[in-house]
Amino acid sequence: MNIGIIGSGNVGSTLGELWAKAGQQVMFSFSRHPERLQTLADQIGFNATSGTPAEAANFADVVLFAPNFWLAQEAIAQAGSLAGKIVIDATNPYRWGENGDIVRMVSEATSGAETIQKWMPGASLVKAYSSFQPKSLQQSVERPLEQRLAIAIASNDEAAKAIVVQLAKDSGGRPFDLGTLQNARLMEISGVFSSGDTLTLDAALKQRQYVLGY
Repeated sequence: MNIGIIGSGNVGSTLGELWAKAGQQVMFSFSRHPERLQTLADQIGFNATSGTPAEAANFADVVLFAPNFWLAQEAIAQAGSLAGKIVIDATNPYRWGENGDIVRMVSEATSGAETIQKWMPGASLVKAYSSFQPKSLQQSVERPLEQRLAIAIASNDEAAKAIVVQLAKDSGGRPFDLGTLQNARLMEISGVFSSGDTLTLDAALKQRQYVLGY
């Protein structure tokens, strides 16, 4: 599968490396240091290349969308239309405030994922990978299966969700279903699943039962 990565910081670079090692083809794009993108691909050594956001979008069967939220619209503008694409939204709808605090950038009545979906008409948006630090997933890969990191997934598109479930397994995590995009806020700061750096699947399923009733 071809995965175009738009936003190649800690999240994008870590997932790109994990997917490349699992046999997926990845293309890195949209970085504060674009000159480092090909270096990143070269360091992985196989199944990886770099390009512009538009090139990554054209290359992709699935897009990982992982820029800082305040750069999301700029990234979308550079990528062009993502209609018909499966897009994994790994953003959190916050920016840093003047005093070092975090400031929510969307209404409390909606999730960041629902906002991103409005900015990407026609895309099949799947929320995932926003509830933990990428290094936690990297460390988790070496553990026995029952100790690996749980990955929350939410989408309005069940077919797209099924593909991302498999990619979550390929990245070394253990996916669990959080329902529709409306529930994406549960994995965004400060949702009940938003600090999931040590969350195992058994613990996640118990928490889901408590919060959502299933």
